[in-house]
Amino acid sequence: MRRILVVSHVLPFPGSAGQRQRVGLTLQALRRDFHVTFATTVPALDVEDTRAALAEWCDEAIVAPYRRAAHRLSNLRRQLSAAAYCAWTGLRASNYFLAKVEFTAERLSELVGDREFDCVLLEYWHASASMEYFRARGIPVVLDTHNILWQAYRADVDRKKWIPEWWKRRVVALYRSAEEEAWRQFDGLIAINREEHHYMQMVAPHVRHFYAPMGVDVVSRWRYRWRPEGVRLCCYGGFGSSHNAASALQCAQKIMPLVWAYFPSAELWIVGSNPPPQLQALQSDRRIRVTGFVDEVQPVLGSMRLMLCPWKGTYGFRSRLVEVMAIGVPVVANPDAIDGMDMNHEQGVLLASDDTGLAEHAVRLLSDEKFAAEQSLRARAVVAEQYGFDSTYGALSRDLREWAQAGMSRVCNFS
Repeated sequence: MRRILVVSHVLPFPGSAGQRQRVGLTLQALRRDFHVTFATTVPALDVEDTRAALAEWCDEAIVAPYRRAAHRLSNLRRQLSAAAYCAWTGLRASNYFLAKVEFTAERLSELVGDREFDCVLLEYWHASASMEYFRARGIPVVLDTHNILWQAYRADVDRKKWIPEWWKRRVVALYRSAEEEAWRQFDGLIAINREEHHYMQMVAPHVRHFYAPMGVDVVSRWRYRWRPEGVRLCCYGGFGSSHNAASALQCAQKIMPLVWAYFPSAELWIVGSNPPPQLQALQSDRRIRVTGFVDEVQPVLGSMRLMLCPWKGTYGFRSRLVEVMAIGVPVVANPDAIDGMDMNHEQGVLLASDDTGLAEHAVRLLSDEKFAAEQSLRARAVVAEQYGFDSTYGALSRDLREWAQAGMSRVCNFS
C-alpha cells in the first residue's frame, strides 16, 4: 500500500469547525488508499492524549510538543519577533509560528526521520518552506489550500476601519504575493471550489492541480430530514468568525424586518458556536434565538423553513450551506455564497444581491408551501449528487493514489 504523510497544525477533532471537518474527512478517505501518517505539534501537556485520540484517524501519529517556550521571556521574544515579521512581510502571526517555529524543514527532519513516503499532504501554505526537506528526499508534496487565504485576509483587513487604506493595500498585496509564490513551489495544489481551481491553474500552471470541494456524509449524518416547525428561519455557522457574525447581524437587522412586515411572528434562529456579545444581545427581541454550539444540530436545522446566507466575498466554500441543503432546507443567499460551487438559482437555493431581494425570496418560500417543498427536494438532490463523501474526499484520495503510483513530481507539466 502507498504511504502518505499528512502535516497539519489543524487536528481532525473536535469536528465542530469546518477546517477540522475537512481534515478529518480527508484522513478518513485517505485510509482507503494509503497507509496514513499524521504529524502535528500541540501543547506539551496534550501530547499523549492527542496521540491516543489520533489512533482512530490515522495509521501512525507523530505528535510533538510546541516549540514555543514556556518561559515568559522566551515567549515575549517570540511574540515580538512575530510582530516584526508581520509588519515587514504583511503576513499573519500564524505564518510566522508555523513557518519559523513549528514546521521548519529542520523540525520535520527530526520528527519524520528516515520514514519513507510516496507523497506528502500539507494543510495550508504557511509552512511551505518545510518542503526543502521533502524535496531533498525526492518526495512530492501536495498542498490543500482550504481556500485562497489572501482573499479572506483582505476581507478581515477591510473590516478594520482604523487602518489607513494605503496600509491595507500594502499588507494585502504582500500577503497575496507570498501565498501565490508558495503555490508555485508545490508539486500539487488542491482547490476547494471551481473558481479557485481555475485561478490557481493560471497562477501556478506547471504543477498538478486537484479539485476537492467540502463534502458531507449524506447517508447517515446529513440525511434528508426537513420537518419545518412554525415559521422559523435560521443563519448557521461558526460565529467566532467576524465575517459570519456580520452576516448574522445583517439577517437580524436588515433582512428580518422586511420579512416581519409579512410574517410578524417569524423567528430567526442564529445557530452556531461562539456567538459574540452583539449577537447574544439580539435576544432582547423574543423572535430571535441565539443557540450557541449545538452538539446534534441536524434536528434543529431540520425544523427551519429556510436558511438565510447573505455572505459577501467570492472565496472559500460555504460548507455550512451544503450541510443545510443536505438536510433539505432551502437556502436564500447572496450569489457570492455559491461562487465556484456549481449551484444554480432555484435549484435548492434562491439568489439575490441585496437585502430586499433576499427578503422577497424568504417571503415567497414562507408563503408558498408547494414551492418550498420543491426547493427542499432540489437542495437535497444537488448535495447528494455533487457533495457526497465519495464524490469529494473519496475522489481526492483516488486521484492522489494514482498520482503517487505514477511517480509524479513537480517537473510534470499538466493539469
